[in-house]
Parts: sequence; structure tokens; C-alpha cells
Amino acid sequence: MDELLRLALVGIAGGLGLFVVLLLPAMWLQRRRFGRVRPSRLAGVLVICVYTMSLAGLTIAPAYDVALTCRSRAGGVARLDPFHSVAEVLGMQRGGAGLLELATSFPVLQILMNLALFLPLGLILRGVFRQDATTSLALSVLLSALIEVTQYTGAFGLYPCGVRIADIEDLLANSCGAWAGALLAPLLTRWRVPLFAREERRWEAGSRPTGTEEVEHLLRRWF
Repeated sequence: MDELLRLALVGIAGGLGLFVVLLLPAMWLQRRRFGRVRPSRLAGVLVICVYTMSLAGLTIAPAYDVALTCRSRAGGVARLDPFHSVAEVLGMQRGGAGLLELATSFPVLQILMNLALFLPLGLILRGVFRQDATTSLALSVLLSALIEVTQYTGAFGLYPCGVRIADIEDLLANSCGAWAGALLAPLLTRWRVPLFAREERRWEAGSRPTGTEEVEHLLRRWF
């Protein structure tokens, strides 16, 4: 848990750094498209930056000491049983574990964390980038699969062994979380959450959009 907290803090720091890099371009884009800069929209960009870097840190960066981990394994490690957590929970139940112990056990918490980790991705893909639910799910599955391959290969050879365990159960949980996020995204649009709310582009006084600009306005749904 301490290692996960460390990775999360590294991700937050990386997200803040990414936001600093994107701040001026984001302000320019807002002013160009809407005529003014909104702090609420900049806050939305900040949240997405922090989430993106935290996701990378929690899923790709080594969770434990690399040298120590690679002394105990060679190559990558994969779990291909999609129901191993269910089997572990059932085993605990047969061993006399209570409902609270089962609900707070590591297998259950791991599934819940993977669901929660990709739920914002589904929200962002559908609510911010205006992808439909099916495309949002497909992109999330591809990203999750890429993460698992990265874990199995030790970041494609960057580390001497697979420092994280590639788990098909993680892929399924991530996909379900992203699907839930994609289904919930229209609610954030309806509630006019910054970056999710649809807004009309504001043209400068006395100017009219050209045909190309009108087409661009219809096609570009991310603002």
C-alpha cells in the first residue's frame, strides 16, 4: 500500500508538471474558440493531466524494488485465469471468513481499484473527446491490453524482468470500469461539468464564420 501511495504521489507530481507545459496552449485554445479563458475549464484540464500521469504511474512504473523483484523471477509473469480472484474469495469463505473480511480482502479491493482506475477514462473519452460508448470501450480495452503487455515485458526491455504481473483479470476489470464511465458521461454533460458541457463557439463581434470554420466547428467536439 505504501508503494501504491508513492506511485500515486509521483503521478500527481507528473500531472502537475504536464499541466504547466499545457497551460499556455490550453489558454490560447480557449480564447480562440470561446473568446475568453475560464478557470473552471483549466481546472478540468488539470484534473485530466493528473489522472493521466497517475494512471501511468500506478500501472506501468515498478511497484517494488526492481533488483529484488528480478532476483526472484525471470522474464515476464502472466495470470491467464480470469476468475482467480473469485476462487480466492470463495476459498476464504469456505475457510470461515465473514462478510466484512471478504469485502475488504485483497482480491476484492484489487478488482474495485481496477474498476475505479479506468472509470475516469471512459468518462473522458466519451464526455470530453466525444467518442461514442462503443469506441470509448474499444480504446480503453486497447490501452489496458497495452499496459498488460508493458508489464509483462518489463516495459519492453527497459527492466531486466517483468516487474509487474500481467493479469487478464485486470484487463476485464479495467474494461468494465471504462464501460461504466462511458455510460455515465452523458450525465456530466447534462450537469454542465467543465470540459463535458457542450458550448457554442463565440465568434468575434462583426465577423462571420467561413464555410470551413463552420464545418470545423461541427466536427471538433473537444473544447
